Amino acid sequence: MMKDTVYMTISNSSGEKMLTPQEPMALNKAVTCNDKTLIIDPKVTHQPMLGMGGTWTDTDVYNLLRMNKKQQDDVLEALFHPTKGAGWNFMRLPFGSTDWESTCDYYTYDDMPRGQMDWELTHFSVQRDIDRGFFDLIRRTMKINPDLLFMASVWGVPGWMKENQSIMFGRFDPACTNVYAKYLRMCVEAFKDQGIPLYAITPQNESLTSDDRATPACRFTWRMQKDVIIALRKEFLEHDINTKIWVYDHNFDMARAFVEPMLKDPEAHGALDGVAFHDYGGSPKEMGRLQKMYPDIPFYMTERYISAVDHMDNYIQQLRNGARSYVQWTTISDEYRGPHQLVGNPFVYRKPTSQDYQTFIYNLKEEPNSWYKAASYGLYGQFTKFIKRDMVRVDCTGGHKEWVTAVAFKGDDEKIVVVVVNQTDKSQTFTLRVGDGETHINQEAKSVASYEVLPGCLCLSDSIAVDDCPQTVLTPPDCFDLEPVEILLSGELKEGKEIELSCKVRNVGNLPTPKNATLRVQFSLDGDCFIAKSTTCIQPIFPGNDVLVHCNVPFGKKLTWTAEAGYHLIFASVDIGNCYPELNIDNNKLGIEVFIES
Repeated sequence: MMKDTVYMTISNSSGEKMLTPQEPMALNKAVTCNDKTLIIDPKVTHQPMLGMGGTWTDTDVYNLLRMNKKQQDDVLEALFHPTKGAGWNFMRLPFGSTDWESTCDYYTYDDMPRGQMDWELTHFSVQRDIDRGFFDLIRRTMKINPDLLFMASVWGVPGWMKENQSIMFGRFDPACTNVYAKYLRMCVEAFKDQGIPLYAITPQNESLTSDDRATPACRFTWRMQKDVIIALRKEFLEHDINTKIWVYDHNFDMARAFVEPMLKDPEAHGALDGVAFHDYGGSPKEMGRLQKMYPDIPFYMTERYISAVDHMDNYIQQLRNGARSYVQWTTISDEYRGPHQLVGNPFVYRKPTSQDYQTFIYNLKEEPNSWYKAASYGLYGQFTKFIKRDMVRVDCTGGHKEWVTAVAFKGDDEKIVVVVVNQTDKSQTFTLRVGDGETHINQEAKSVASYEVLPGCLCLSDSIAVDDCPQTVLTPPDCFDLEPVEILLSGELKEGKEIELSCKVRNVGNLPTPKNATLRVQFSLDGDCFIAKSTTCIQPIFPGNDVLVHCNVPFGKKLTWTAEAGYHLIFASVDIGNCYPELNIDNNKLGIEVFIES
């Protein structure tokens, strides 16, 4: 690479261009900033990158192993090879079944007949994963990319360790805290025995989800998970295991009621090594807020399926809010994005209407050796191929989704990588500036591009700060936006008592809500265990004003919960049932913790 030269690679939404190199562009001496300038300031650094990749579920393994050996090798090279492929270097693995299985025969590594316990874990075995070729597949990927790191997660806790005695639905049984910690330690050791060291594990995928699907799942309160990780830390220390312990593994929107208390708690804070997030609800700004509060704790993105160009801006925002990894869900499917379960039923899926919504590689259900790269392979590859492990994020103008958004990293060799997303329907012209050098770029519509720069004299000159350049100021659209701001409980907080639920809702937008709107507030317990829903016709709520929702008006009945003993997280979420286009609700949820006396 020549110094002070920009090397561009691009992928577009049609898949016509996939990691396609463009003509290099020389940097010229910068003039003045305009309102569409991306300024890179490599002197201001942020979080390092751990890695990016995908997930190996049973569905992925099933589809890959349907191919002949030559096709399998080609697919694995396309995904993992650092130069010939997309350079994936971080993968998420399951301990047992996930919610993407080719059959409904769910399993863990220690399944027992209902009602029987295995306190000594004498029935623990990973033989089923050996037999289906799971470990052999992972070892093959390690040969293609020796820099691969792995994390692992639990979807299905052994049923006998749960209150409902089932791999599906239900909550963790706190009486099994120590044996579950031992189970997790044995999982890590079993993978190591198969030649697969685990960089990190999470004790539970989506800790606040279980009752929305008939697939492997388990709900934890933050206090339950705290006790598990303290016991797991002890197991790791006693057996000389250095695998990291990451907690939560769930969405931004419930972090204040789960993650923040864990980080505030000295014992939990001391036992964990990081926090894992998913992006199916809420805003990555919540992760950025927590990072500022707890700069000693690293944050990771461990699940979201993003494939279209506009989705790639999600990734930009997550990186800009402190994420050190990204793991896609999932990797390989057939042309129907299957086979997998939809709430427990196999093969309930349809063919995607666009390549944007395929997994990264897909083969044909009836012709498994016929495989293709979806457009998402190239779009995501603009990140995975160029942002290498240990590169550090540097200051970069954020841009805006109405022209382009961007994030920048630099490596030990001082090479700078800028990834730019144009999610608009037309090409966008902007200036890329590093130090005292700049170039003018026209990036085509619906595309993601990576710009590599090896700094020379121009780049290394003092540059203006990112915040000193004028930016296009876009006025937020006029809209109403509702947010739950306070959950109220009325009644005696004792087991078996009927407790009335209500929620204060505020209009945080700049327009009143429409006349005769239907306001819905849904209450859930410990994440997704449904308690009650209020559906109320309301008069307009003006900006800054509140309304108290405490009665299910159409049915004339109060919202109550029959209290259960112990600590619980109660969440409230709000929406307008009339589906008005002005609505700007971002899956806002409010959570509180309550203690119920027995």
